[in-house]
Amino acid sequence: MYPGFNKLHLVAALALIASVCARAQESGEVDEMSRFLELLEQQTTLATRTRLNADFVPGMLSALNAEQIASRGFRNVWEALASLPGVLASIDETGMRSVSVRGIGQLFEPGKLKLLLNGRALNASASATTGTLFDTPAEQVERIEFIRGPGSAVHGEFAYAGVLNVITRKTGEQYAAGAESPQGASFSAIYSFGAVGAEFSGNINVAAVSSDGEDIEVDSDASLPGNPSYAPGPINNKREMLSAIVDLNFGDLNALLQLQQSNRGDYFGTSHLLPPDERQTVIADTVISASLSQPYSIDSRLGGEWSVSLLQNDTEKNGLFLGVAEAFGGLGDEDDIYADSKLTEQRVEARIDLQYQGEQHTLFGELSVSNVKVAESNQFINLDPVTNLPSPIFNEFPGPVDDMLDRGAVSLVLQDEYRIDSSLTLTSGLRYDNYEDIDTAISPRIALVWRYSDNHVFKTQYARAFRPPSLIETGGRLEASIDPEINDTVEFGHIYLSTGFTLRNTVFMTRIEDLIVFQDSAPFGYLNAGSHELLGYELEFEKPFAEDWEIVASLSLQDYSDETLPAAAPWMAKLGIGYLLSPSTNLHLQLNSTAARARADGDTRDDFEQTTQADIALRTQNAFNVGGLELRWGLINLLGDEVAYPAPADTYPDDFPTTQGSTLWAQLLFRPL
Repeated sequence: MYPGFNKLHLVAALALIASVCARAQESGEVDEMSRFLELLEQQTTLATRTRLNADFVPGMLSALNAEQIASRGFRNVWEALASLPGVLASIDETGMRSVSVRGIGQLFEPGKLKLLLNGRALNASASATTGTLFDTPAEQVERIEFIRGPGSAVHGEFAYAGVLNVITRKTGEQYAAGAESPQGASFSAIYSFGAVGAEFSGNINVAAVSSDGEDIEVDSDASLPGNPSYAPGPINNKREMLSAIVDLNFGDLNALLQLQQSNRGDYFGTSHLLPPDERQTVIADTVISASLSQPYSIDSRLGGEWSVSLLQNDTEKNGLFLGVAEAFGGLGDEDDIYADSKLTEQRVEARIDLQYQGEQHTLFGELSVSNVKVAESNQFINLDPVTNLPSPIFNEFPGPVDDMLDRGAVSLVLQDEYRIDSSLTLTSGLRYDNYEDIDTAISPRIALVWRYSDNHVFKTQYARAFRPPSLIETGGRLEASIDPEINDTVEFGHIYLSTGFTLRNTVFMTRIEDLIVFQDSAPFGYLNAGSHELLGYELEFEKPFAEDWEIVASLSLQDYSDETLPAAAPWMAKLGIGYLLSPSTNLHLQLNSTAARARADGDTRDDFEQTTQADIALRTQNAFNVGGLELRWGLINLLGDEVAYPAPADTYPDDFPTTQGSTLWAQLLFRPL
């Protein structure tokens, strides 16, 4: 029995009220079929690998297209995700960006999402995540698709709390340059060649971003009282991003090469000890993905696609600050302790799928074989490995991961979409993953979608997802074995669709088993820790008013069984207000508010306070009477309040402040007519 079910009456009442309001709108709406046909164009393959309308897939899928991203002033994927229901953006002590979904993905333990760039997985097996995808500049992006909830029945490992697919622009020509305060600049370019369907066509999409970061001071760090420290002082929040994508088509054979590198300073320090005041990048995450794919057809009803892909994840740290000299028996700043490390892993995967389109059934199957190998793992620190005293030279220490580790897997997906009648579809699926080094995982899903009318869609789904222990967790486990984390979720949804008005209601119940946690008291290491339960409700509302205004709003409620899930906020409210100042200029205000959050077990500080951030953006098309020229500018943190993210207990008592004022940004973008 789920704790918090006594609140289900309130949740159900909210859903009922919203649905009744939607039905009241129905009688006054005209031209409903035009809205329905418009929605048919919003196709996705993310949820089932078969092409369906985004509102008709099992579960809840959020999508943002390039026009929405631009008009709302989002500068990168991370900012765009923060506007979605049930999504809580965060950073860790070294500035790595991540998000939690529906309270899953603890703030200090990321890696609960499957991360895809143009449908190609980027997750590193060593860390279960990547430090690049969230930094992808918005002007590179054509569409963002995001599944909230388990996705392992189709996508396998790491699709634990959700699946994110960032689809980049692949047609047209575009150039952009921008700047931000205090010191930041960006550039991007897109060039396409060859007509669609030509024997040879392609696209090059590149972007670069650099920012010195706002001057942010902290008063104290995790240093013990009386110990020397660089606090008070500024954090090292410099950031750089490089993204380059080459997409080539030789007839129906596709070759895709993707490079993303995200460099950043060490922010608050990897040991929660403030680094010295040297504004430079210290951590570099690089992802290189290359793939070949080609569809094939056996007959008019039977066909599929094969693909071969290579993925390399590389994390390099140079001059990573570990502590002041005196704490290690040194004499002065010249003896401060630093580390250089490198971790490189390579993944090879071959995949073939097959789809059969029948009168009532759409059958889908997929077989994949993969192997992950740690190519390099080393670490050098200016410490003597025997005495643990500062050393004039860098000595080798064990790397982040045992370089003898590798992981092979064979996976099989089976799925049936059964159209019971023209309005009712039952989707059932099962994925089997057999790993060489950990237990076998089985991920089932069964979902029912009822298109009651052109206006009303009802959904229910049960799905299981898993997250295997990362290679870091496997190498540092405290027990003989460590099991994959399991997420079992049941959800019920209702979508109301009409001309100019969309409303979505979702109630979900989640049970987490074998959560992997780090034991921070001796003996140190990773282990599985019990079960946790979550109950939640999400309300989404989209409606234009008159001809000039548009409202996009959401409310997310979460109730959880204990206080060991600090990412689970009791509520989150998101409000986007768009106003058309003229036929070519629009203004957008984005408000994201998150309730006060309980601290983790053992943290004696008061609850983390409620946070609200307001951003404003202005977009002018055909600026300065130049066809194809856009001017975009905005203010991040319009009200100038301090924005912070929770820090673990006994580290930074005032948490992780990342903004203490407003950031002004501007961008010019040109598309030749």
